[in-house]
Amino acid sequence: MRAMEAAAGHTLAYFGVESTPKRDAIVRAAAKLFLESGYGETSMDAIAAAAEVSKRTVYSYFSGKDVLFEAVMTDVCESRSDMANSELPNRPAEEVLSCVGRGFLKTVSSDIVLTTFRIAAAESVRFPELGETFYRAGPQRSIQNLASYFRAREAAGELVVPEPELAASQFLALVKSDFFVRLVLGVGPKPNDADIERAVSSAVRLFLSAYGRDGSQKA
Repeated sequence: MRAMEAAAGHTLAYFGVESTPKRDAIVRAAAKLFLESGYGETSMDAIAAAAEVSKRTVYSYFSGKDVLFEAVMTDVCESRSDMANSELPNRPAEEVLSCVGRGFLKTVSSDIVLTTFRIAAAESVRFPELGETFYRAGPQRSIQNLASYFRAREAAGELVVPEPELAASQFLALVKSDFFVRLVLGVGPKPNDADIERAVSSAVRLFLSAYGRDGSQKA
């Protein structure tokens, strides 16, 4: 719970709305209640009460519960992932992919991301917008950011990436391996530093062998 509240406290500008103390309080309260009670059982009234603001104030920042859940998810991703920035450094692919891979695997292995994923998966049947929200705030943003980087490196002559979004999803899948599924199911321990380095090194090597220009990149 503390991890979720801390992540939610890292509130950044969202959809053009600047962070304010009231907005941060709303996001923290929502994060706490989503974790304790689940998405379906958490009402906007309860969030307003926990944040000590009026329901009208909540709606002045967030048009609906799904938008508020996305704000929580976005803050989690921003606070934990090296991929949060819209632009990745204009550095060689091996260097950037190694950094991104480590950050991504640590992020998807964190308690906060596992918890929010379980909430979204468990309640997406009743609330289809929840799955869309989770995907848009997390995986889709990661794929789009990485795809943009691939386009830049192709323009620089380092990579050959005909379908950047597909390549981005492939790289993240390589990094994630079966760690995420096992953790969601509670099977086995979290990856340690050695596990992460091994998984990322292998993913970068395989990716560059497929998309590096002339296959000449080394990982």
